[in-house]
Amino acid sequence: TNAAYYTQTKELTDLHILKATRRRRCGQVEVYLGEVEVTTAVAGFKKKSQLTEEIIGEEPLDLPPQRFPTIAVWFDLPPEAAAKIDKAQLDFAGGLHAAEHAAIGVLPLFALCDRNDIGGVSTPLHPDTGKAQIFIYDAYPGGIGIAEKGFDLIEELWQATLRAIIDCPCLEGCPSCIQSPKCGNNDKPLDKKAA
Repeated sequence: TNAAYYTQTKELTDLHILKATRRRRCGQVEVYLGEVEVTTAVAGFKKKSQLTEEIIGEEPLDLPPQRFPTIAVWFDLPPEAAAKIDKAQLDFAGGLHAAEHAAIGVLPLFALCDRNDIGGVSTPLHPDTGKAQIFIYDAYPGGIGIAEKGFDLIEELWQATLRAIIDCPCLEGCPSCIQSPKCGNNDKPLDKKAA
């Protein structure tokens, strides 16, 4: 159809750890590689004007969730990170989400893949671990080796992610650093300083 708007889905993504297959300590944190199940539910979509990006309508959808098993890399945060972010009055969840997006944007430089080949989930309290976590997973059933590459090069990935965030001249975050073109939460919440 020829319309003056495009649609953007509103998705809820959940991730359940099935089994950690590898782990290692990097500085103060543990890094894990393992089998996970990703569940995505499309809750609706927004209609956005092609010229102004203005939201001109929202439509709810009642669709069954999609589940698939895959491989993910995930890691703990340094123990003092939450306290530092709280003391600075920054958004902890927004910082996790922004760091997740930035890492997903940088990982293709190491794994020689497309950004759409990977997904992520970040949460201040994951039910399987009882801790704040950032997950990066292969966006294909069974996995295709991208998360494993991220696990093997996690320290280089962290350094490159930090550089991408710090070196970006924007103030609040942009598509070059912490925004994602495929975020199911429409890039909310995001906090560049917390990231």
